[in-house]
Amino acid sequence: MNNSRPHRRVALLIEASRVYARGLVRGIARYNAEHGDWSVYYTPHDPHDPPPAWLKNWQGDGILVRMQNRALADAVLDLNVPVVELRRAMPQLDLPTIGPDDQAVAEIAVQHLLERGLEHFGFLAAPTGWHPSMDVRADHFRQRIAETGFECHVFQLKRKRGAGDSFEAQREEIVDWVQTLPKPIGVMTCNDDQGLQVLDACRQAGVLVPDEIAVVGVGNDDCLCNLSVPPLTSIDLNSHRIGYEAAALLARMMDGDPPPDGPILIEPRAIITRMSTDVLATEDQSVVRAVRFIREHACDRIQVADVLQHVKMSRAALEPRVKKVLGRTIYQEIQRVQIDRVKELLLGTDLPIKQIAHRTGFRYVEYMMRVFRRATGETAKNYRAKMKG
Repeated sequence: MNNSRPHRRVALLIEASRVYARGLVRGIARYNAEHGDWSVYYTPHDPHDPPPAWLKNWQGDGILVRMQNRALADAVLDLNVPVVELRRAMPQLDLPTIGPDDQAVAEIAVQHLLERGLEHFGFLAAPTGWHPSMDVRADHFRQRIAETGFECHVFQLKRKRGAGDSFEAQREEIVDWVQTLPKPIGVMTCNDDQGLQVLDACRQAGVLVPDEIAVVGVGNDDCLCNLSVPPLTSIDLNSHRIGYEAAALLARMMDGDPPPDGPILIEPRAIITRMSTDVLATEDQSVVRAVRFIREHACDRIQVADVLQHVKMSRAALEPRVKKVLGRTIYQEIQRVQIDRVKELLLGTDLPIKQIAHRTGFRYVEYMMRVFRRATGETAKNYRAKMKG
């Protein structure tokens, strides 16, 4: 704790009903435990509640807020204290903001679906203008798919205008959409709620997941993701780190530093693969067997020869077929799976890097570190520190 700093009074106007928001609060709590000595003013509330009554006469030093409506925005701005905004749904307020890098979110989804060998893609988009982050995810996904030479089939949800726009009517529209899509196809949704809508529509339409439609959500709300059938693959937005960095920014502003010139964007933590994308879109069963073997055993120190023996084919025969589907050689696919597992252990555990190297099939930690740096552009230690905040 830095005792040279004055005691601060900080208000948290963050609803914590969802996993993402609770992650923000945990990140803020971690920053306060490590660096601050804040008195935190926080009362649970619904996103659509009016501003808390205590806020009007509150004598504080700074606010961390997820703006939900104009009434809350006016109440916060009237206090004339440093503010960091974490929802980014009201850019007209011109406040310092921090949140996920939504282009990077879409990029992860694109790469994940391409790795499945898919050649058809779709996006279930939020109503235009409903939330700027959702628009960025949709736009970048479409752009990246176009750059790969494929077509992206977009279904745009409509804004709800009244009782006529019921959940049932919306579900029927999505059912109609999934029935018309070319298959097999990989579909990204703006968030996990919409991911569940697509999976539900697939069940209604008799469309097989993931064999005909592979689905990726955003948010990694584990309750939602595991509620669906099959469980939903989703991108973890690293809300813990976003909360931590938001608290650090507010601390600097309360100490007199100017706000940043633009939004601070945080790289997503990882894609959490579940059964909704457990597919390899190819009719070449030799490639399917090879890739499944690699993904199950890459961290068991297998070599290319082990894959060839499992499939009972020569390298000259199998390698071109694997490369045609994945865009990678057999050896490159082994290393890709290993590095993905390294990332999972770096972020999900506190294991020493030497143990991580051993668990992921690298004989020497120095070699793992070279491979990791070549794949990510940074050291394993820096990657862990950056992503964990």
